[in-house]
Amino acid sequence: MSLFGSRSGQRRRRPGSAIRRSPEELLHNRRRRRVGNAQVLACGAVAIICIALIALIWINTERAIRDQTDDVRGRTEAAITAQAVTLAAQVQNEMQMVDQSLSVLQAAWEDNPDTFSLANWRKTMPALTDVSDDLFVADDKHVIVQDINPAAVGQGIGSAYATFANGSLEPIQGNGAHGRDNAMVVGELGSGGVVRQYLMYLVRPLGKPRGWIMGASYRSSALGAVFASAGLGQGGLAALIDTHRGGVQVVAGTAALRPRLDLDRTPMYTAMLDRPGGGIWIGRTPIDGVDRIVAFRRVPDRDLIAAVGVERDQAMAPAETWAAAARVLAAIASLLVLAIGATVLWEVWHWRSTRRRNRALAQAEALVAAMQGDLAAMRARAAVEAAQTQVMLRGVSEGVAVLNGELRLVAWNAHFAALSALPEGALREGMLLDELLRQQVLAGRFGPPEDGDAQVARLVGALRPESGRGQVAETGPDGTSLSLRAEAMPDGGLVLILGRADAAPAADEAPAAADPVEW
Repeated sequence: MSLFGSRSGQRRRRPGSAIRRSPEELLHNRRRRRVGNAQVLACGAVAIICIALIALIWINTERAIRDQTDDVRGRTEAAITAQAVTLAAQVQNEMQMVDQSLSVLQAAWEDNPDTFSLANWRKTMPALTDVSDDLFVADDKHVIVQDINPAAVGQGIGSAYATFANGSLEPIQGNGAHGRDNAMVVGELGSGGVVRQYLMYLVRPLGKPRGWIMGASYRSSALGAVFASAGLGQGGLAALIDTHRGGVQVVAGTAALRPRLDLDRTPMYTAMLDRPGGGIWIGRTPIDGVDRIVAFRRVPDRDLIAAVGVERDQAMAPAETWAAAARVLAAIASLLVLAIGATVLWEVWHWRSTRRRNRALAQAEALVAAMQGDLAAMRARAAVEAAQTQVMLRGVSEGVAVLNGELRLVAWNAHFAALSALPEGALREGMLLDELLRQQVLAGRFGPPEDGDAQVARLVGALRPESGRGQVAETGPDGTSLSLRAEAMPDGGLVLILGRADAAPAADEAPAAADPVEW
């Protein structure tokens, strides 16, 4: 039976068995878990709010950047579209003027070819010569028989420009004026630009002789004026493109320095053909490979496209600057949200420990206040007791001195000072018993002074209650016999009583006086 009982007891004390806890401890643990869960939920909520605010800041910032970019692009596209429309209209007017002038000349030729003279007509058509470098009549072999340039007579059409195979290059001034030059001239791009022109002819057939033609070269003065007045910037572009062959006829701007003339099958030229009414093309311009925003319009009734473009980076620079500033502000706002969120998270996470510290601080403050009250009460009680002691000491006819547990003087009456006959001021609070006795020994109150330290030690031993005597003889200042006895106090202190020897109790009565005295 004892064996089975022992095994049963071992099973009950198995280390893995559940430990029973008190209801207070279970309640405390439940409260801790509840507070911990609340802290986790609060921290999660703060984190979600911070993430949402930062996401909202950046979403609104990017939306504002897109709106600003669209606005800048829209204003740029509107400006260059207006320039392209203006250029197309002016080119149409100029070519109509050339066409109408050729109609007048054609009629004059048909009326009387023998008396017809281009030199004479040149004087009456100054507007035509403003946009035309060559006005001619050619036979059926396309050999010039009449020309406003006498040196061109007898040559083939275009022979007067044979030395300019790549087109003529001219500087454009700020007012749109320009002058021909055989050399490579680069104008001031801040106020004007450079234009390169290629040979274009408008021709009309003559009725007689058969196969003869009359024609004029066309040089667009409108393109230079549009480029100079539009303020397209350093990367600006203005061009006339032939839709019949995909060739560049006139180009102004930095692209005129080393242009690509054949645009056939390029993305920009294909987009221009797909939209006859005109539009906007954004990308790398095949003329010189620069990234631009280009507006184009078809010249009515002509196989020409007027194109005006600005460099995309330069046009969008205000939007990029605004976007950079907006992103900096969004970053600052995000950092501010993170700082505030971190502060709130820290406060939430340390809320329980902070509350515990505050509760402990409140308890400590209450305890200090209670202790201060107790201390004030003790001081008041001590003051009352000290006053009572002083009254009692003054009413005693014998000399009395009180020493605390450290045997230091704390109180005495006038009789004790008079019977001790010590100098004025010799008695002071805190004086040790050894020092008090030493002064009396040096004054000869206990017989002739010999070895002061030994005599003081003997007197201290005699006055202690455990010595069995607690009393020594002393000589008063007037030679009378006095008795100095000591009574023990509960705190280990002594009460010294100095009086006449005949009033002191006998030595055999000493044990009766050995009991402690309550003060």
